[in-house]
Amino acid sequence: MATLIFHSMAGSAYLWTAMMAADEKGVDYRLEDLTLGSEAHLKLHPFGKMPVMQHGEVILYETQAITHYIDRAFDGPPLQPSDALGQAEVLRWISQVNAYVFPIMNRFMKERLVRPAWGFEVDQAFLQTARDPLRLQMRLIGEAAADGGYLVGDQFTLADAFLLPHLLFFGRTPEGAALLKATPAAEAWLRRMTARPSYVGGAMDQAYAAFHALTAEPAPVWDED
Repeated sequence: MATLIFHSMAGSAYLWTAMMAADEKGVDYRLEDLTLGSEAHLKLHPFGKMPVMQHGEVILYETQAITHYIDRAFDGPPLQPSDALGQAEVLRWISQVNAYVFPIMNRFMKERLVRPAWGFEVDQAFLQTARDPLRLQMRLIGEAAADGGYLVGDQFTLADAFLLPHLLFFGRTPEGAALLKATPAAEAWLRRMTARPSYVGGAMDQAYAAFHALTAEPAPVWDED
């Protein structure tokens, strides 16, 4: 019997963050699929988001709470620094991902990869307005990863787990690939994350498979500078 149960749709980026945290700690888990907005879903998460984590009688929603619990409740490598500033920097990065990266980078990926694959109209106006915020985000990622190779300090933390799903698939768009090439430290960070045992060959790798199959029109939506 698995130690943890994640209740979620398999395609949730935040599920992938939670799975990576569990894998990094060496905690086994299984996935219970949810139907979005169903009665069962809303019973577990009143706001209809995912994932939800179950550990025995403990049920938690919100990925920041879930990953913090996994880090503190189980033995294994620490996923947060022990010092106050290091912890604050991890929390700052998680906040940046939730407040800025997810709404822009994740949506850009969906507009470029997912919506065309499903036959939906693409929001071209959004794609244009996303250019400057995405450049800022890439610059900050590159600056953070330039020193120790991770977003915070010189070892893997929850900050890295939160960013990975979004940057990985943004990099599959022509615009994301170009920004990664122009930001070598961010590109090296992404290679480092996808080489980790918590990614390669396990549930994370399998979860990403469908997204790796998606392709975008090769012509960039942004004009060349």
